[in-house]
Amino acid sequence: MSKMYIRVKKDGFIYDFNPILAKNSDCEVVPEEIAYPERFIPPAAAQRVVETVKAVGRKKKDTLDLSTIDIPEAPAYTPPELAAEAARGLPA
Repeated sequence: MSKMYIRVKKDGFIYDFNPILAKNSDCEVVPEEIAYPERFIPPAAAQRVVETVKAVGRKKKDTLDLSTIDIPEAPAYTPPELAAEAARGLPA
């Protein structure tokens, strides 16, 4: 006999069997085959899925060039208005 689980009707969450939750009208008792159908996939079907994934594969992404050797340094530039504002009140 398969293990029994509790499934909440509103959101579909699955919990281990609990007699108190089983009495709740928002929950229903379900067997393991319904609660976790992925555990009961026939081996032949699972093998077909694996073969399909291997056949399709993934596209190889181009590698990004992250070198920073040829990036020039930004020239030092201060707008004249900003320089005048910063120099105000300083001795000449």
